[in-house]
Amino acid sequence: MARKMLVIDDDSIVLSSCLRIFEAEHFDVVTTTSPEEGLSLVLDTYFDVILCDWMMPGLDGMEVITRLDETSPGSAVVMISGYPSIERTTEAMKRGAMDYVAKPFTPDEISKAVNEAIQRKEAEELEIIEKFGRLTKTGQISLPSIDEKILQTLSAAIDERRRMEARPSLEALSEPERLQEITLAVLDKYDKDTNNLIPILQAIHSYAGYLSYETIGMIARELDMSEHDIFGTASFYTQFRFQKPGKHRISGCAGTACFVSGGGVILEAIKSKLSIMPGETTEDGVFSLERVACLGCCALAPVVTIDDEVYGKMRPAKLSRTIDKIYRSEPKG
Repeated sequence: MARKMLVIDDDSIVLSSCLRIFEAEHFDVVTTTSPEEGLSLVLDTYFDVILCDWMMPGLDGMEVITRLDETSPGSAVVMISGYPSIERTTEAMKRGAMDYVAKPFTPDEISKAVNEAIQRKEAEELEIIEKFGRLTKTGQISLPSIDEKILQTLSAAIDERRRMEARPSLEALSEPERLQEITLAVLDKYDKDTNNLIPILQAIHSYAGYLSYETIGMIARELDMSEHDIFGTASFYTQFRFQKPGKHRISGCAGTACFVSGGGVILEAIKSKLSIMPGETTEDGVFSLERVACLGCCALAPVVTIDDEVYGKMRPAKLSRTIDKIYRSEPKG
């Protein structure tokens, strides 16, 4: 079966070029000059890859890829631009794009970018499936804890230092003070080398649950890096969040299997029930919501995870009852 491609660009030359190049590579190509029409097309058709211009009349390309990430998260998105920059490239990657190509491009350049983007997208989903694909007979799995040994080491180091200095416990600190203690403990653990940036970010994120802007600033000063570079690196990986998570974390799967089985409806139901968007936390701090590319439970689509439990064959009514049950279990007052 031919792969499906959607090209959204207000330049007719770009559209005709992409049509010629990729039909020769046996893609089923659909083109449009309207970003609004492009967003409408993905609601009815799954596209393996989507090419989107950065600057178009009407919707900006950045807004388009943000919406594509919500409505067609399984698609590999490649941005096209006549005015590329590091800042916009970083922002595009943060919003879900896999790559970008500068205009004017050669057939080899655009073809290489598209095929590599598809391969990376497929590799991402395969990695997640392999990691989280172990199901029990009840259809629920326990997600493995992250960096448990690091958490224990950091906790012990922080507690010991504060005990020796006769200072209040970590739990007694304000949120900014707690994050500062955690960040300092992690930076003490690793050599101050830019090659250690990802392990440092992972350790802090695993302990604190998120990366604050103050934390990023501290890391930047210690590693002699710009905050922009650190944020750009961290935002490329979906595992990092930049706001304090709620007590309970809900993840709505937006992989292909869940998408075609009604995952979008479930995500909308969560947003409506809790009055938050993906990446946000409820005002009472009880729930936070995130949208993930795949949970590796395709046979149970649509899937939602709440903390360490995976719930398959989810429906809006079942979701509402589950959330209400968790709220009832919360301490009163």
